[in-house]
Amino acid sequence: MITYGSKTPGSGKSAYYNLIRDRSIVDSKNYEHTDRNGHVKGLLVNFQISTADSANLSLITASNSWRMRNAFRKFHAYRELMFENAGVTREERGRYGHTLRPYMSPCHFTEEKLYADNPETGQIGRVALFDCNTSSFATGGEWTYSRLATTPLYVGDNVLMKDSTLPVADEWPVTICGANAASDVEGKTSGTYASVGMIHSYNLDRQDVVTPTLDGEVISGPANPLAALIASGNQAAGEILELTTELELEKPPYDIVDNGDSVKAQLQKLIKVPSTGGIVNGSMFVPAGILQIYSPASTAFTLHVEIVGEVLCKDMA
Repeated sequence: MITYGSKTPGSGKSAYYNLIRDRSIVDSKNYEHTDRNGHVKGLLVNFQISTADSANLSLITASNSWRMRNAFRKFHAYRELMFENAGVTREERGRYGHTLRPYMSPCHFTEEKLYADNPETGQIGRVALFDCNTSSFATGGEWTYSRLATTPLYVGDNVLMKDSTLPVADEWPVTICGANAASDVEGKTSGTYASVGMIHSYNLDRQDVVTPTLDGEVISGPANPLAALIASGNQAAGEILELTTELELEKPPYDIVDNGDSVKAQLQKLIKVPSTGGIVNGSMFVPAGILQIYSPASTAFTLHVEIVGEVLCKDMA
């Protein structure tokens, strides 16, 4: 059972719970979001939410879609190539750096950064442990979210790195949901990134798009950080690692915009607590083991999570 201290996200805001990380804290064992082949895992959980007042809460997770699952596999594979191209061996990555540790969304990234910058605030809503019936927050260990590094891409024969104000190397975190967020934008370059959406980048990488620029120059395919990971490696890797079939000539019955429906999270449960407060129990599947709880009002709540099982997301599709 994972017990969290009381948390008040604020009106119209969300709280994020990384069950994979917090399970590691409670069980004193390293758990991972994926297996060593990049297949994303999910958690079957029973949950209990308690409040002192009325509450309407939305339990949200990443979508267990083929795009999400394939995005994990492709980022895992390209991450391996990134290290290989840099001459880094698996042994040199230590014991805990072999799989991706993503954020749920850019908002989750912002929350975790706030906690890192303000340790006291970071204790609110964290894992609670009990010693002689007295609760205290778990100290935990080190959990480093994944960061990847690329060199910005330059378009055209006349664009030289020495003429650019961009850094030579661009380091960025990854989020499951949400679109790529630019950090610095510069003409005829891919720019740099504040954060990179895995599903968004996967959508960009799998489509062969030709985009003419304003001056008539043709760029083959959109600039995206996932492709840049292997720009100096095996250029056939994208084809070798292609994980999905080509779209049929008939338009599909779903949105195919790169940063459209597929990069958004999904509502899994709606929780309503009576005006006097109380406890609500339920069960759900949490893809990638990261849970978001949205509160339309400023309501304090406590969360208890029992992990019933761990399965691959592809087995729940």
